Amino acid sequence: MSYGFVPALGTPIDECGRLCKESYKKQIKMMIDAGAVGLLSMGSMGQQAYLLDGECRKVAECAIEAAEGKVPVYVGTMDNSIERAKARMAALEDLDIAAFVFTTPYYSVDNDEQVMEYFRSVAKATKHDIFLYDLAVVTKYKITYGMLCQLRRDIPNLAGIKSADINMLRLVKHNPDFAGFKIFYSGLDSFDVVYPYGVGSILDGMLTCTPKTTRALVDAMDSGDMTSAAKHLNAIIELRDLFVDCDLWPAYTAAMNVLGCEGKHGPDWSATPSAELTEKMRAALTKMGEI
Repeated sequence: MSYGFVPALGTPIDECGRLCKESYKKQIKMMIDAGAVGLLSMGSMGQQAYLLDGECRKVAECAIEAAEGKVPVYVGTMDNSIERAKARMAALEDLDIAAFVFTTPYYSVDNDEQVMEYFRSVAKATKHDIFLYDLAVVTKYKITYGMLCQLRRDIPNLAGIKSADINMLRLVKHNPDFAGFKIFYSGLDSFDVVYPYGVGSILDGMLTCTPKTTRALVDAMDSGDMTSAAKHLNAIIELRDLFVDCDLWPAYTAAMNVLGCEGKHGPDWSATPSAELTEKMRAALTKMGEI
């Protein structure tokens, strides 16, 4: 049975930092048409840390509206203090979201207890479920299995985690205390390896610009055709590596623009894609069969 894929949506903005609503809706439709089983709005790829405060509710509302109840919508509300995170949640509390998503605070953290107090406090402030996002490469602080077990006991509405830590996720999956707990895997490079073990759905920002290839990847794995699955996954990883080589945010923006999703899909300080970069992305997406 397929666990499917959950794209971390990019957030298109105009030159003033305002949401390009029609572009966002088009992206979401592409994802759902490709078989996405959920959506992450305002994750790390969705510029949660960079968006104007006044735009966050508009982004969440647009995601929910565009999803039309077909798939759950998860919303990132991470911040560096409890009160700031609570304020983000309060502005969205009345919306029909599946869960709020939190990384560890990403500026200055000294120990596990500080992180766990942060998660306990924000969880108490909402009627919604919360998901943890283990993103140590950015936040510089790792969520460990021991921390997760303690938080599972302390937080009734802790309902899932996104992580690339295979060992932790394997332990979670086989621990009866985590019955019903959702696992999202973020290790794109090894997804075809862990998929047969039922580790969980893949959640990644790259999937927003590779909907057709991602659909083919999941279909191949469901049918047991791991040779084809590896081929499709390698194509996505090759595009990801091209993004990094060309400067991630402008390359991602160029790719999304080529797919018909206008706006800047990166922070306001990121460069505007050149005509040469746009053509390079067009060639790469054409080769993949995305356009």
